[in-house]
Amino acid sequence: MISLAVYGQDKFYVCEKYDSEGYSILKDDTLFREFVYSDDRSQVTIGNDTYDVADIDSIVFTEPSFPCVNIVWNGTSATVTVDPSISGVSYATNGGHVTVTSTNTTKELLYVLSGSSTNGSLTLNGSYKLTMHLKGLQLTNPKGAAIDIECGKRIEMKLMKDTENTLADGSGGSQKAALYCKGHLEIKGKGTLNVTGNTKHAIGVKEYLQLKQSTGTINILGAVSDGLHCGKASRAADDWENCRFIMNGGTVNIANCGGDCVDADDYGSVYMNGGTLDMTVSQNSGNGVKCDSIMRMTGGVIKMNVTGTTSDGIQHNYHSYFSGGTIEGTISGNGSMGIYAKRTTKTTDTVLKGGDIYFQGTDVNLTVSGESTATADDCIGIAVDGNYTQTAGNVHVTLESPDAIGIDVLGTTTVTGGTKTVE
Repeated sequence: MISLAVYGQDKFYVCEKYDSEGYSILKDDTLFREFVYSDDRSQVTIGNDTYDVADIDSIVFTEPSFPCVNIVWNGTSATVTVDPSISGVSYATNGGHVTVTSTNTTKELLYVLSGSSTNGSLTLNGSYKLTMHLKGLQLTNPKGAAIDIECGKRIEMKLMKDTENTLADGSGGSQKAALYCKGHLEIKGKGTLNVTGNTKHAIGVKEYLQLKQSTGTINILGAVSDGLHCGKASRAADDWENCRFIMNGGTVNIANCGGDCVDADDYGSVYMNGGTLDMTVSQNSGNGVKCDSIMRMTGGVIKMNVTGTTSDGIQHNYHSYFSGGTIEGTISGNGSMGIYAKRTTKTTDTVLKGGDIYFQGTDVNLTVSGESTATADDCIGIAVDGNYTQTAGNVHVTLESPDAIGIDVLGTTTVTGGTKTVE
Protein backbone atom coordinates (compact mmCIF):
# COMPACT_ATOMS: atom_id res chain seq x y z
CA MET A 1 0.00 0.00 0.00
CA ILE A 2 2.90 2.37 0.70
CA SER A 3 4.18 1.77 -2.83
CA LEU A 4 0.73 2.45 -4.26
CA ALA A 5 0.53 5.71 -2.35
CA VAL A 6 3.77 6.83 -3.93
CA TYR A 7 2.13 6.38 -7.32
CA GLY A 8 -0.88 8.50 -6.39
CA GLN A 9 -3.12 6.02 -4.60
CA ASP A 10 -4.38 7.40 -1.29
CA LYS A 11 -7.42 5.18 -0.61
CA PHE A 12 -8.40 1.54 -0.88
CA TYR A 13 -11.88 0.01 -0.81
CA VAL A 14 -12.90 -3.20 0.90
CA CYS A 15 -15.63 -4.76 -1.23
CA GLU A 16 -18.29 -7.09 0.03
CA LYS A 17 -21.14 -8.21 -2.15
CA TYR A 18 -22.86 -5.05 -3.39
CA ASP A 19 -21.08 -2.81 -0.88
CA SER A 20 -17.72 -1.17 -0.24
CA GLU A 21 -15.99 0.89 2.44
CA GLY A 22 -13.10 3.27 1.75
CA TYR A 23 -9.99 3.70 3.91
CA SER A 24 -7.01 6.04 3.75
CA ILE A 25 -3.71 4.32 3.06
CA LEU A 26 -1.23 6.77 4.54
CA LYS A 27 -1.17 9.25 7.35
CA ASP A 28 1.99 11.18 8.22
CA ASP A 29 4.00 9.00 5.80
CA THR A 30 3.17 5.83 7.72
CA LEU A 31 0.81 2.94 7.10
CA PHE A 32 -2.52 4.24 8.38
CA ARG A 33 -4.68 1.13 8.25
CA GLU A 34 -3.53 -2.20 9.58
CA PHE A 35 -5.21 -5.55 9.02
CA VAL A 36 -5.69 -7.33 12.36
CA TYR A 37 -6.99 -10.88 12.14
CA SER A 38 -8.87 -12.88 14.76
CA ASP A 39 -7.18 -15.96 16.16
CA ASP A 40 -9.11 -18.27 13.86
CA ARG A 41 -8.62 -15.92 10.85
CA SER A 42 -12.38 -15.77 10.31
CA GLN A 43 -12.53 -12.00 10.90
CA VAL A 44 -10.30 -9.05 10.08
CA THR A 45 -10.37 -5.60 11.67
CA ILE A 46 -9.45 -2.54 9.60
CA GLY A 47 -9.45 0.64 11.64
CA ASN A 48 -12.68 0.50 13.66
CA ASP A 49 -14.44 -1.93 11.35
CA THR A 50 -14.54 -5.73 11.60
CA TYR A 51 -15.34 -7.93 8.61
CA ASP A 52 -16.07 -11.61 8.14
CA VAL A 53 -13.20 -12.68 5.88
CA ALA A 54 -15.52 -14.95 3.89
CA ASP A 55 -17.68 -11.94 2.99
CA ILE A 56 -14.84 -9.89 1.43
CA ASP A 57 -14.90 -10.18 -2.34
CA SER A 58 -11.93 -7.96 -3.16
CA ILE A 59 -9.85 -4.94 -2.20
CA VAL A 60 -9.59 -2.31 -4.94
CA PHE A 61 -8.24 1.21 -5.35
CA THR A 62 -11.10 2.75 -7.36
CA GLU A 63 -14.46 3.30 -5.69
CA PRO A 64 -16.88 0.73 -7.13
CA SER A 65 -20.58 1.18 -7.95
CA PHE A 66 -23.32 -1.44 -7.92
CA PRO A 67 -26.53 -1.59 -10.01
CA CYS A 68 -29.61 -1.81 -7.81
CA VAL A 69 -33.33 -1.34 -7.37
CA ASN A 70 -33.45 1.83 -5.28
CA ILE A 71 -36.58 2.59 -3.23
CA VAL A 72 -36.92 5.86 -1.30
CA TRP A 73 -39.91 6.69 0.89
CA ASN A 74 -40.89 10.31 1.42
CA GLY A 75 -43.92 10.62 3.66
CA THR A 76 -47.01 9.49 1.72
CA SER A 77 -45.14 8.52 -1.45
CA ALA A 78 -42.30 6.31 -2.61
CA THR A 79 -39.94 6.53 -5.57
CA VAL A 80 -38.60 3.38 -7.25
CA THR A 81 -35.58 3.53 -9.58
CA VAL A 82 -34.41 0.43 -11.43
CA ASP A 83 -30.89 0.51 -12.86
CA PRO A 84 -31.00 0.20 -16.69
CA SER A 85 -28.79 -2.87 -16.56
CA ILE A 86 -31.41 -4.79 -14.53
CA SER A 87 -34.13 -6.71 -16.36
CA GLY A 88 -37.12 -8.74 -15.22
CA VAL A 89 -38.27 -6.30 -12.50
CA SER A 90 -41.66 -4.60 -12.43
CA TYR A 91 -43.21 -2.51 -9.70
CA ALA A 92 -46.32 -0.63 -8.65
CA THR A 93 -46.84 2.11 -6.07
CA ASN A 94 -49.92 3.18 -4.18
CA GLY A 95 -48.96 6.14 -2.06
CA GLY A 96 -46.19 4.87 0.20
CA HIS A 97 -46.98 1.20 -0.51
CA VAL A 98 -44.66 -0.51 -2.99
CA THR A 99 -45.03 -3.91 -4.65
CA VAL A 100 -42.06 -5.26 -6.60
CA THR A 101 -42.10 -8.43 -8.71
CA SER A 102 -38.95 -10.02 -10.08
CA THR A 103 -38.91 -12.79 -12.66
CA ASN A 104 -35.13 -13.05 -12.47
CA THR A 105 -33.90 -16.57 -11.69
CA THR A 106 -30.23 -16.31 -12.71
CA LYS A 107 -28.83 -13.18 -11.08
CA GLU A 108 -29.03 -12.02 -7.48
CA LEU A 109 -30.34 -8.46 -7.37
CA LEU A 110 -29.66 -5.67 -4.90
CA TYR A 111 -32.48 -3.65 -3.32
CA VAL A 112 -31.56 -0.45 -1.42
CA LEU A 113 -34.23 0.91 0.94
CA SER A 114 -34.17 4.35 2.57
CA GLY A 115 -36.40 7.24 3.58
CA SER A 116 -39.35 7.54 5.92
CA SER A 117 -43.09 6.89 5.89
CA THR A 118 -45.75 6.33 8.54
CA ASN A 119 -48.05 4.81 5.93
CA GLY A 120 -45.83 2.73 3.70
CA SER A 121 -44.67 -0.79 2.99
CA LEU A 122 -42.73 -3.07 0.67
CA THR A 123 -44.00 -6.35 -0.71
CA LEU A 124 -41.36 -8.19 -2.72
CA ASN A 125 -42.35 -11.12 -4.93
CA GLY A 126 -39.96 -13.44 -6.72
CA SER A 127 -38.40 -16.89 -6.78
CA TYR A 128 -34.68 -16.17 -6.49
CA LYS A 129 -32.30 -15.11 -3.75
CA LEU A 130 -31.57 -11.42 -3.25
CA THR A 131 -29.65 -8.84 -1.20
CA MET A 132 -31.34 -5.97 0.61
CA HIS A 133 -29.65 -2.93 2.16
CA LEU A 134 -31.43 -0.91 4.84
CA LYS A 135 -29.96 2.57 4.65
CA GLY A 136 -31.70 4.73 7.24
CA LEU A 137 -35.21 3.33 6.66
CA GLN A 138 -38.11 4.39 8.90
CA LEU A 139 -41.18 2.48 7.76
CA THR A 140 -44.56 1.89 9.42
CA ASN A 141 -47.49 0.14 7.77
CA PRO A 142 -50.70 0.69 9.76
CA LYS A 143 -52.53 -2.06 7.81
CA GLY A 144 -49.98 -4.84 7.35
CA ALA A 145 -46.33 -5.83 7.35
CA ALA A 146 -43.73 -3.11 6.89
CA ILE A 147 -41.59 -5.46 4.76
CA ASP A 148 -43.02 -8.68 3.32
CA ILE A 149 -40.50 -10.74 1.31
CA GLU A 150 -42.38 -13.47 -0.55
CA CYS A 151 -39.28 -15.13 -2.01
CA GLY A 152 -38.79 -18.61 -0.63
CA LYS A 153 -35.01 -18.37 -0.97
CA ARG A 154 -32.00 -16.99 0.90
CA ILE A 155 -32.46 -13.29 1.64
CA GLU A 156 -29.40 -11.33 2.78
CA MET A 157 -30.25 -8.15 4.66
CA LYS A 158 -27.51 -5.67 5.50
CA LEU A 159 -27.91 -2.92 8.08
CA MET A 160 -25.73 -0.22 6.59
CA LYS A 161 -22.99 1.25 8.75
CA ASP A 162 -23.97 4.26 10.92
CA THR A 163 -27.66 3.97 10.02
CA GLU A 164 -30.69 3.43 12.24
CA ASN A 165 -33.61 1.56 10.71
CA THR A 166 -37.07 1.21 12.27
CA LEU A 167 -39.92 -1.06 11.16
CA ALA A 168 -43.43 -1.44 12.60
CA ASP A 169 -46.70 -2.91 11.44
CA GLY A 170 -50.30 -2.15 12.29
CA SER A 171 -52.50 -3.90 14.84
CA GLY A 172 -55.29 -6.29 13.99
CA GLY A 173 -53.99 -7.32 10.59
CA SER A 174 -53.47 -10.74 9.00
CA GLN A 175 -49.69 -10.38 8.60
CA LYS A 176 -47.35 -12.78 10.37
CA ALA A 177 -44.74 -10.17 11.35
CA ALA A 178 -43.68 -6.57 10.91
CA LEU A 179 -40.67 -7.95 9.00
CA TYR A 180 -41.57 -11.23 7.31
CA CYS A 181 -39.49 -13.47 5.05
CA LYS A 182 -40.96 -16.53 3.36
CA GLY A 183 -37.50 -18.06 2.88
CA HIS A 184 -34.43 -17.91 5.11
CA LEU A 185 -33.16 -14.55 6.29
CA GLU A 186 -29.50 -13.71 6.96
CA ILE A 187 -28.82 -10.37 8.67
CA LYS A 188 -25.46 -8.62 8.74
CA GLY A 189 -24.05 -5.09 8.81
CA LYS A 190 -22.95 -2.60 11.43
CA GLY A 191 -26.15 -0.55 11.60
CA THR A 192 -29.14 -0.72 13.95
CA LEU A 193 -32.57 -2.26 13.38
CA ASN A 194 -35.58 -1.52 15.61
CA VAL A 195 -38.71 -3.63 15.10
CA THR A 196 -42.18 -3.66 16.68
CA GLY A 197 -44.77 -6.32 15.91
CA ASN A 198 -48.23 -4.96 16.65
CA THR A 199 -50.24 -7.88 15.25
CA LYS A 200 -48.10 -10.99 15.78
CA HIS A 201 -44.30 -11.36 15.59
CA ALA A 202 -41.71 -8.62 15.23
CA ILE A 203 -39.45 -10.61 12.86
CA GLY A 204 -40.81 -13.81 11.36
CA VAL A 205 -39.24 -16.22 8.88
CA LYS A 206 -40.67 -19.39 7.41
CA GLU A 207 -37.32 -21.18 7.50
CA TYR A 208 -34.13 -20.20 9.34
CA LEU A 209 -32.96 -16.86 10.71
CA GLN A 210 -29.21 -16.21 10.92
CA LEU A 211 -27.40 -13.25 12.46
CA LYS A 212 -23.87 -13.10 11.08
CA GLN A 213 -20.72 -12.15 12.97
CA SER A 214 -20.76 -8.62 11.55
CA THR A 215 -24.32 -7.87 12.71
CA GLY A 216 -24.69 -4.59 14.59
CA THR A 217 -27.65 -4.05 16.94
CA ILE A 218 -31.19 -5.39 16.71
CA ASN A 219 -33.77 -4.04 19.15
CA ILE A 220 -37.09 -5.84 19.39
CA LEU A 221 -39.14 -3.13 21.07
CA GLY A 222 -42.26 -5.24 21.43
CA ALA A 223 -44.41 -7.94 19.86
CA VAL A 224 -47.92 -9.24 20.41
CA SER A 225 -46.49 -12.75 20.01
CA ASP A 226 -42.80 -13.65 19.48
CA GLY A 227 -39.89 -11.26 19.07
CA LEU A 228 -37.90 -13.49 16.68
CA HIS A 229 -39.80 -16.42 15.17
CA CYS A 230 -38.56 -19.21 12.91
CA GLY A 231 -41.30 -21.08 11.09
CA LYS A 232 -42.37 -24.67 11.18
CA ALA A 233 -40.36 -27.53 9.75
CA SER A 234 -41.66 -30.93 8.74
CA ARG A 235 -41.27 -34.03 10.86
CA ALA A 236 -38.55 -35.31 8.51
CA ALA A 237 -35.18 -35.31 10.27
CA ASP A 238 -33.38 -33.71 7.33
CA ASP A 239 -35.71 -30.70 7.56
CA TRP A 240 -34.76 -29.75 11.13
CA GLU A 241 -31.84 -27.63 9.93
CA ASN A 242 -34.19 -25.47 7.86
CA CYS A 243 -36.02 -24.29 10.97
CA ARG A 244 -33.49 -22.76 13.32
CA PHE A 245 -32.18 -19.59 14.86
CA ILE A 246 -28.43 -19.06 14.45
CA MET A 247 -26.68 -16.20 16.20
CA ASN A 248 -23.01 -15.71 15.31
CA GLY A 249 -22.60 -12.08 16.39
CA GLY A 250 -24.20 -8.74 17.09
CA THR A 251 -26.24 -7.43 19.99
CA VAL A 252 -29.92 -8.33 20.24
CA ASN A 253 -32.18 -6.74 22.85
CA ILE A 254 -35.70 -8.15 23.21
CA ALA A 255 -38.49 -6.97 25.52
CA ASN A 256 -42.27 -6.54 25.75
CA CYS A 257 -43.24 -9.75 23.97
CA GLY A 258 -46.58 -11.47 24.49
CA GLY A 259 -45.17 -14.84 23.41
CA ASP A 260 -41.48 -15.85 23.40
CA CYS A 261 -38.49 -13.62 22.85
CA VAL A 262 -36.93 -16.19 20.47
CA ASP A 263 -39.00 -19.12 19.20
CA ALA A 264 -37.74 -21.85 16.87
CA ASP A 265 -41.11 -23.44 16.14
CA ASP A 266 -42.03 -27.09 15.55
CA TYR A 267 -38.83 -29.15 15.26
CA GLY A 268 -36.80 -25.94 15.38
CA SER A 269 -33.30 -25.68 16.87
CA VAL A 270 -31.19 -22.85 18.31
CA TYR A 271 -27.44 -22.30 17.73
CA MET A 272 -25.81 -19.61 19.86
CA ASN A 273 -22.23 -19.08 18.64
CA GLY A 274 -21.44 -15.42 19.38
CA GLY A 275 -22.76 -11.97 20.16
CA THR A 276 -24.99 -10.89 23.04
CA LEU A 277 -28.64 -11.88 23.41
CA ASP A 278 -30.31 -9.80 26.14
CA MET A 279 -33.91 -10.70 26.96
CA THR A 280 -36.51 -9.39 29.37
CA VAL A 281 -39.19 -12.05 29.90
CA SER A 282 -42.03 -10.13 31.48
CA GLN A 283 -44.90 -12.10 29.96
CA ASN A 284 -46.61 -14.85 31.96
CA SER A 285 -46.16 -18.40 30.64
CA GLY A 286 -43.67 -17.18 28.05
CA ASN A 287 -40.03 -17.92 27.37
CA GLY A 288 -36.80 -16.17 26.53
CA VAL A 289 -35.39 -18.79 24.14
CA LYS A 290 -37.67 -21.67 23.17
CA CYS A 291 -36.92 -24.46 20.73
CA ASP A 292 -38.65 -27.75 20.06
CA SER A 293 -35.47 -29.54 19.11
CA ILE A 294 -31.75 -29.21 19.95
CA MET A 295 -30.10 -26.17 21.50
CA ARG A 296 -26.34 -25.68 21.10
CA MET A 297 -24.27 -22.88 22.61
CA THR A 298 -20.60 -22.57 21.68
CA GLY A 299 -19.98 -18.88 22.46
CA GLY A 300 -21.47 -15.47 23.07
CA VAL A 301 -23.51 -14.19 25.99
CA ILE A 302 -27.13 -14.87 26.92
CA LYS A 303 -28.65 -12.49 29.46
CA MET A 304 -32.14 -12.98 30.80
CA ASN A 305 -34.35 -11.22 33.30
CA VAL A 306 -37.39 -13.41 33.94
CA THR A 307 -40.12 -11.52 35.81
CA GLY A 308 -43.21 -13.21 34.36
CA THR A 309 -44.89 -16.01 36.30
CA THR A 310 -44.45 -19.64 35.13
CA SER A 311 -42.02 -18.45 32.47
CA ASP A 312 -38.62 -19.83 31.42
CA GLY A 313 -35.44 -18.09 30.41
CA ILE A 314 -34.40 -20.99 28.15
CA GLN A 315 -36.62 -23.94 27.30
CA HIS A 316 -35.77 -26.78 24.93
CA ASN A 317 -37.85 -29.86 24.21
CA TYR A 318 -35.03 -32.20 23.26
CA HIS A 319 -31.35 -32.04 24.31
CA SER A 320 -29.05 -29.06 24.93
CA TYR A 321 -25.28 -28.80 24.63
CA PHE A 322 -23.62 -25.82 26.35
CA SER A 323 -19.93 -25.86 25.41
CA GLY A 324 -18.91 -22.18 25.48
CA GLY A 325 -19.92 -18.62 26.23
CA THR A 326 -21.78 -17.42 29.30
CA ILE A 327 -25.37 -17.43 30.56
CA GLU A 328 -26.40 -14.99 33.26
CA GLY A 329 -29.83 -14.22 34.56
CA THR A 330 -32.21 -13.21 37.31
CA ILE A 331 -35.28 -15.39 37.81
CA SER A 332 -37.87 -13.63 39.95
CA GLY A 333 -41.25 -14.62 38.49
CA ASN A 334 -43.19 -17.00 40.69
CA GLY A 335 -43.04 -20.55 39.34
CA SER A 336 -40.48 -19.62 36.67
CA MET A 337 -37.26 -21.38 35.65
CA GLY A 338 -33.93 -20.18 34.34
CA ILE A 339 -33.16 -23.18 32.10
CA TYR A 340 -35.68 -25.94 31.50
CA ALA A 341 -34.69 -29.17 29.72
CA LYS A 342 -38.13 -30.50 28.89
CA ARG A 343 -39.01 -34.09 28.11
CA THR A 344 -42.18 -34.84 26.19
CA THR A 345 -43.78 -38.25 25.64
CA LYS A 346 -47.16 -37.56 24.07
CA THR A 347 -47.43 -38.94 20.54
CA THR A 348 -48.88 -35.62 19.40
CA ASP A 349 -45.78 -33.69 20.52
CA THR A 350 -43.25 -32.70 17.91
CA VAL A 351 -40.09 -34.07 19.56
CA LEU A 352 -40.17 -37.08 21.89
CA LYS A 353 -38.09 -38.38 24.79
CA GLY A 354 -35.68 -35.48 25.17
CA GLY A 355 -34.92 -33.52 28.31
CA ASP A 356 -31.16 -34.11 28.70
CA ILE A 357 -28.72 -31.27 29.34
CA TYR A 358 -24.95 -31.29 28.78
CA PHE A 359 -22.67 -28.62 30.25
CA GLN A 360 -19.37 -28.84 28.37
CA GLY A 361 -17.77 -25.43 28.97
CA THR A 362 -20.41 -22.73 29.32
CA ASP A 363 -20.29 -20.58 32.47
CA VAL A 364 -23.73 -20.18 34.05
CA ASN A 365 -24.62 -17.72 36.80
CA LEU A 366 -28.28 -17.52 37.85
CA THR A 367 -29.97 -15.74 40.75
CA VAL A 368 -33.36 -17.17 41.76
CA SER A 369 -35.83 -15.33 43.98
CA GLY A 370 -39.34 -16.37 42.96
CA GLU A 371 -41.75 -18.06 45.34
CA SER A 372 -44.40 -20.78 45.31
CA THR A 373 -48.02 -19.66 45.15
CA ALA A 374 -51.42 -21.26 44.83
CA THR A 375 -51.12 -21.03 41.04
CA ALA A 376 -47.35 -21.36 40.59
CA ASP A 377 -44.88 -24.10 41.55
CA ASP A 378 -41.41 -23.58 42.95
CA CYS A 379 -39.05 -21.22 41.17
CA ILE A 380 -36.07 -23.20 39.82
CA GLY A 381 -32.70 -22.16 38.49
CA ILE A 382 -32.16 -25.24 36.27
CA ALA A 383 -34.85 -27.91 35.83
CA VAL A 384 -34.03 -31.14 33.98
CA ASP A 385 -36.65 -33.75 33.09
CA GLY A 386 -33.95 -36.09 31.78
CA ASN A 387 -30.28 -36.40 32.75
CA TYR A 388 -27.77 -33.73 33.82
CA THR A 389 -24.19 -34.25 32.58
CA GLN A 390 -21.34 -31.79 33.24
CA THR A 391 -17.79 -32.21 31.98
CA ALA A 392 -16.56 -28.58 32.07
CA GLY A 393 -17.68 -25.03 32.78
CA ASN A 394 -18.93 -23.39 35.95
CA VAL A 395 -22.59 -23.64 36.90
CA HIS A 396 -23.57 -21.43 39.81
CA VAL A 397 -27.06 -20.77 41.20
CA THR A 398 -27.74 -18.28 44.00
CA LEU A 399 -31.00 -18.66 45.94
CA GLU A 400 -32.62 -15.54 47.36
CA SER A 401 -35.96 -17.04 48.39
CA PRO A 402 -36.80 -19.91 50.78
CA ASP A 403 -39.10 -21.41 48.15
CA ALA A 404 -36.48 -21.32 45.38
CA ILE A 405 -34.70 -24.43 44.11
CA GLY A 406 -31.25 -24.33 42.57
CA ILE A 407 -30.98 -27.41 40.31
CA ASP A 408 -33.74 -30.04 40.03
CA VAL A 409 -32.94 -33.20 38.03
CA LEU A 410 -35.48 -35.99 37.56
CA GLY A 411 -32.98 -38.34 35.92
CA THR A 412 -29.33 -38.95 36.80
CA THR A 413 -26.68 -36.33 37.60
CA THR A 414 -23.11 -36.89 36.42
CA VAL A 415 -20.37 -34.28 37.05
CA THR A 416 -16.82 -35.12 35.92
CA GLY A 417 -15.43 -31.62 35.40
CA GLY A 418 -16.02 -27.94 36.05
CA THR A 419 -17.89 -26.69 39.11
CA LYS A 420 -21.53 -27.00 40.13
CA THR A 421 -22.63 -24.93 43.12
CA VAL A 422 -25.91 -23.84 44.71
CA GLU A 423 -25.90 -21.40 47.60
